[in-house]
Amino acid sequence: MDKRRKKYFGCLANEGLQELTSEQRLKLFKKKKLYISSSVVAIPFNKTINLKDKSNFKIRLDPCPPLVEAYYAFILQCYQENINNVFINFFHQFNNHTIGVKKKEAKIIARLLFMNIINNKNAPGFDFVHLLENPDGIPKLENTPKIELYYTKREAMKLNAIQNYPEGLNEYLTGNANYFNEKLIDKVTIIKETIQFEGELKIILALNKQYKFEKYSTSLSSIGNQSENKSSKKTLKDPIFRNKIPTDDEMDAYLMEYVFSEKKAPKN
Repeated sequence: MDKRRKKYFGCLANEGLQELTSEQRLKLFKKKKLYISSSVVAIPFNKTINLKDKSNFKIRLDPCPPLVEAYYAFILQCYQENINNVFINFFHQFNNHTIGVKKKEAKIIARLLFMNIINNKNAPGFDFVHLLENPDGIPKLENTPKIELYYTKREAMKLNAIQNYPEGLNEYLTGNANYFNEKLIDKVTIIKETIQFEGELKIILALNKQYKFEKYSTSLSSIGNQSENKSSKKTLKDPIFRNKIPTDDEMDAYLMEYVFSEKKAPKN
């Protein structure tokens, strides 16, 4: 655990956190500078509002960015093996589907699976577009690369990890690492969603690196990648986290239609 995470892990071990009410915890978090306050105002769509009137503002407490980063990194460290299993289960099936297949045909299969992931329920449910203009004045619309959208969603996932399950943050701040075990995965939706999301992010990054589906400008974050460069033997398990790959019949039908149906013209 690096210094950044050590700063927060167990920092409230002697504060009797579990005995406090939610309101008392928030006051303590603010006192310890774990949470910061900000003034926010809801601006109606079809109504003007006086921004100089302080009564229109509400005070909101949010976890400070370094704590959000540290806690999310801790979650990824605790469940790194589960995240890796999402990746391993996917590529185990992918490798079986592409045995004896030419590189061009393998890329078609990879694209099918890449599209399957970036359009499933775990993918970012939003999109950004850029309206540009060519030198000749003709407009052009560009979609933001899907991988960049994943990194945007990841920022939201970091905050959701705290907001959707504040009990986990309490255990983290009291230094109870044993609390984050396998049983918690089925009990806490945001933990399961984080594992699946991070596993699928690894998959699309690997597919994109090998087959160059899209270019993106987001610099890769090192968070949660502690074991990526280490070679190790893994066994397939945790089928609950397997990414949905098309069935053999679906894959065969796709290959027959889009790959093997292309007949080469005979040479004269």
